[in-house]
Amino acid sequence: MQLFDKAVIGRPAQWLIEAAAEIGLNFAGFRHETTSDFKRHVIKRHGNPAIHGRATITEADFSRIPDIVKKPDSAIIGATRKGRFYVIYAKTEPDMTYVYFEQILDSHRYRVLRGSTFYKITRPLVIDDIKKIVTWNDKTDISGAAVVSTGKA
Repeated sequence: MQLFDKAVIGRPAQWLIEAAAEIGLNFAGFRHETTSDFKRHVIKRHGNPAIHGRATITEADFSRIPDIVKKPDSAIIGATRKGRFYVIYAKTEPDMTYVYFEQILDSHRYRVLRGSTFYKITRPLVIDDIKKIVTWNDKTDISGAAVVSTGKA
């Protein structure tokens, strides 16, 4: 019984597979995917214009995810939170930074990088800003993670 709909984005790019391998993660054979549950979560938490203003996630923002995972400006691979592993991507535009989290699911049943949360910040950020935002509440640990940056973020 499936509780949600899935949408496959594609396979991880070679740069992601190589960066993950450097910290002992094997993403060969994985795929990126989002679910209807993920979209509901994002809209509920980050989709209210009265609360988020310009940073409100809209339906159109979800179409950016394939480009974010293929060509992010920075990524934190292997971050941990509550015993779970994540990949965090950032894509910076002149007036906005998109931050997308994927949970790493690696079991006999799943080998996927599944969308976990997605939000935007109303200014361009550099990698040090992204690290601070990701770890600000001390719930997410990036000490063992690989950090990849193209220099833009």
